[in-house]
Amino acid sequence: MDRRILLGLGAVVVAIVLFVLLRPEDEDETAATAPTTTEVTTETGETTETTETTETTEASGTETSETTTAAEPSAVRVEVEVRDGGPVGGVERVDVERGERVVLVVRSDVADHVHVHGIDIFRDVAPGSPARLSFRPRTPGVIEVELEDRHLLLAELEVGP
Repeated sequence: MDRRILLGLGAVVVAIVLFVLLRPEDEDETAATAPTTTEVTTETGETTETTETTETTEASGTETSETTTAAEPSAVRVEVEVRDGGPVGGVERVDVERGERVVLVVRSDVADHVHVHGIDIFRDVAPGSPARLSFRPRTPGVIEVELEDRHLLLAELEVGP
């Protein structure tokens, strides 16, 4: 009887460890059930000062607003502009370290979806409405960023070990 309990507990521990190791890498702040967030970032030296405003529509239909300010380590910021059917200046190629925070901002003169392959994050982009994505790559290799519907390569992130 004690052996069955130990085997059951061992199976639970293995399941938890596998879940933690194999969970999706999408660390973006805006999931389907999360509040809408607008973030203004000012980079100064080694730290980044962030002012974040969050609006949440609750079940009662009312909106609440909250502003917080925090200092965080600097992130690799990648900005891409799409104009006349291509990325201005060509495909961005950026080296990042595994686990390093990446902030990707895409501005476009056409409506499409920005897709970060390997992390599987999608964001809509349109004229006057840039896409902002934030994530931490956990797997070494090349991550491609593209306009999904047009199959247009925008950036390649080389993730080091």
